[in-house]
Amino acid sequence: MIDIPEYEGIYKYDNELNQVFSIKTNRYLKNTLNVNSLQVTLFKNGKKKKYTVRNLVYMCNPIENKNLVAILDYDNYKFDTELLQVYNLKTNLYLKSGLDMHGYYTVSLYKNGKSQKYGLHQLVYIINNPTEDLIGFDIDHIDNDRANNKIENLRKATRSDNCSNTKTQKNNKLGLKYIHKIKNGYYKFKLVKNKIVYSKNFKTIEETIEYRNIKVREICGEFANLG
Repeated sequence: MIDIPEYEGIYKYDNELNQVFSIKTNRYLKNTLNVNSLQVTLFKNGKKKKYTVRNLVYMCNPIENKNLVAILDYDNYKFDTELLQVYNLKTNLYLKSGLDMHGYYTVSLYKNGKSQKYGLHQLVYIINNPTEDLIGFDIDHIDNDRANNKIENLRKATRSDNCSNTKTQKNNKLGLKYIHKIKNGYYKFKLVKNKIVYSKNFKTIEETIEYRNIKVREICGEFANLG
């Protein structure tokens, strides 16, 4: 039998029987079936908490994982640099990430009873650049794939730079980023960068595309994305 973390001196876990042993009553607790999983209720300081047998196995037999690194200001969590997932040290389970309305995978971390939502891409960048000041900055996906959260695909960006590295909007009738057709058969190039508007009209689409390619790379630099 082995101790159960946070219940030392109260309960022990029997790995062979997959049951909890109560030191006080000198008896095994009964497992109950709930939604296809075995559960058991443990008591401490007048409070009870339910655990699945699977959860207790992980708690009592922690596996050394050299890929787990600390997350700044969150002592109850670590980040798995290989799986790119958050590991909860209290439950010994990985957190499930959810997809938000913008297409980013996110998780909620709890501290002092309050939760804070983070994008997985933000956490990957933070653990690889722990001393970097990110206040007021975004984390940009270089290849535009928001599911690709490898550190090689992430970079620090201003909001304006992040917006520059986007694909052509679906409502663009020409399918050409920064280019629209206007009256008299002319074409307009228009780019807004750091609240500055860059605009010029052309007679042909070829002239417009050539000018756009040069101007966007000049203004947006490494964040230039022609769609």
